Amino acid sequence: MPIFDLPPAQPLRPIRAGGVDWPAYWRAMVEAREAARHAAPPAGGSRWDGRAERFAFLTRSLAAADPFVTTLKSVLRAEDAVLDVGAGAGRYSLPLAEAVRHVTAVEPSAGMRVQLARAATERGVSNVSVVPSSWEAAEVDPHDVVFAANVLYFVPDAVRFIEKLDRSARRACFILHRVEERATPMLPLWETIWGEPRPPEPGGLDLLNLLYFMGIRADFRLVPLDTPARYANLEEALAEARRLLDLAFDDHTHDATIRAFVSGILVERNGLLEYPPGPQMAIISWEKR
Repeated sequence: MPIFDLPPAQPLRPIRAGGVDWPAYWRAMVEAREAARHAAPPAGGSRWDGRAERFAFLTRSLAAADPFVTTLKSVLRAEDAVLDVGAGAGRYSLPLAEAVRHVTAVEPSAGMRVQLARAATERGVSNVSVVPSSWEAAEVDPHDVVFAANVLYFVPDAVRFIEKLDRSARRACFILHRVEERATPMLPLWETIWGEPRPPEPGGLDLLNLLYFMGIRADFRLVPLDTPARYANLEEALAEARRLLDLAFDDHTHDATIRAFVSGILVERNGLLEYPPGPQMAIISWEKR
């Protein structure tokens, strides 16, 4: 005979922090951000294909002590199957593959998939399989641990995206998301060039509120920016600044203004140029009930 006669466990109620409809608020931010874009994606490709080589560089330069990698490795088991949603050039899939049985990488960009395959070959990693699809259209089996790093900024229907993450995880979900946007140092220059402020991207605190609204009680931990932007020279930094300012890669109209601005911000460290420490990241996670 049970000591306590308790009712069955009930789903956690959503929390509407600040009286906000967080799914609608998130969608509005993503759509406003997209509407403010000026540079069109390259013909026949996506905005990510053109950035694949830059992402490959970041994959190669990822520090062994990267906080997201070390956090995940602390909970992973050798027999685990891990799912990386929006894997890019393998920035996290490849170092984590060395600690688990298998990694499935979902990545829609053909350019990113080419770089991921190349980096896997260079590292001798053979236990990563690639699903060439958006997350919304991907058909994947449940995995032990599921994560998405720096993806949700561009997803208007974040609830549907996250619900699929949650359904696909047997043990835990992890999301890496910026608290402040990476382009924060460039925002004054954005207004100078385009004549209006740039709409904010949805940040880590917005994501935490959205999760609680969905009934997901997530943990939230601040960590330093995953990989500071580093450049071999000023011309490389200038090219990246054009992208952050949403200028076409061959639009040099504002080069003199941009050069003067970034020259006053960049600092030299170990032979490379980088911006001073700025935006922080959030590691947001929850265990499956």
